[in-house]
Amino acid sequence: MPNTSEGFARKGKNPVSFWLGKVPSHTLGIVSCALLFLMMIITFIDVGGRYLFSSPLPAAYEIISLIMPGIIFCALPFVCHRQSHVTIDLLDFLVSSSVRRWQGFMVSLFSTLAMGFITYRLYARYIDHKRFGEVTDELFLPLWPFSLAMSILCAIATVALLANAYAYLTNRMPGSDEHEVPST
Repeated sequence: MPNTSEGFARKGKNPVSFWLGKVPSHTLGIVSCALLFLMMIITFIDVGGRYLFSSPLPAAYEIISLIMPGIIFCALPFVCHRQSHVTIDLLDFLVSSSVRRWQGFMVSLFSTLAMGFITYRLYARYIDHKRFGEVTDELFLPLWPFSLAMSILCAIATVALLANAYAYLTNRMPGSDEHEVPST
């Protein structure tokens, strides 16, 4: 059986980046897609039941409202790692590549701090949900597992943003091992 680290070395890739970056990102992407498909099925059953049989799916609104943050927070680390979020680059052609590199570093650093604060607030919300035993209105599901999962996924996104800031600082394109940001 061939050694996987030798295979990565031959391809010029970092195995740590693969196992801590690509694999979790793709796994969370698959989970996010599965949740989106589940939400679509629940909505279809609810609307079909409502209009065809005058009997909507019980607690469909509550289930969908719990799935939506799952979709968002599962996709968030992937989007942050790949820098796939919406950006406006109307004036980027006016600045040099080195200024763009430092701009990318500062934006990634600020985003890391903002996402870290959101992680902290979600964790505080998890503690409150756990302490007071808050549950959903119809299904009486405890809320703390959902807020804990959102906090953990937000923390992963924070680490991804920090990795992007480091990549800009070391003149490497975030989200990729084989590209470098040109400097002038």
